[in-house]
Order: sequence, then structure tokens, then C-alpha cells
Amino acid sequence: PPGAAVPPGELTVKGYAWSGGGREVVRVDVSLDGGRTWRVAQLRGERPAPGKAWAWRLWELQAAVA
Repeated sequence: PPGAAVPPGELTVKGYAWSGGGREVVRVDVSLDGGRTWRVAQLRGERPAPGKAWAWRLWELQAAVA
């Protein structure tokens, strides 16, 4: 849930992104501190085939939590 506390250690955050408008997802930025800092997530899976740029992309971020 939003605002939930997590124990210290390694955290994996996953999701999916969809750019809309026929544009390919090329980057996903994630903030774990309310927007003060941002990290670039890794895009997972294959790039969409030509003409399928509207498709969603999985992403994943590994982060240390203090």
C-alpha cells in the first residue's frame, strides 16, 4: 500500500509502463522518496516489434533500503 514501511535491505520494485500515443517506452524513472531523487529502472522483455510501439513494457528496479 502507498506509504507502507519496508524493512532495511534490498528491495525489488516492478511494474509496467505504457507511453501511449504510438510511442515506444524508452525509459522509466522511479522515485522512492517522494520525488526528491530519481533512479532509472531496467526495462525487461523484448522491445516491441515495429508498428507495435503502443505495447506496454515491464520494468524493474533493485534498490537498497536503509
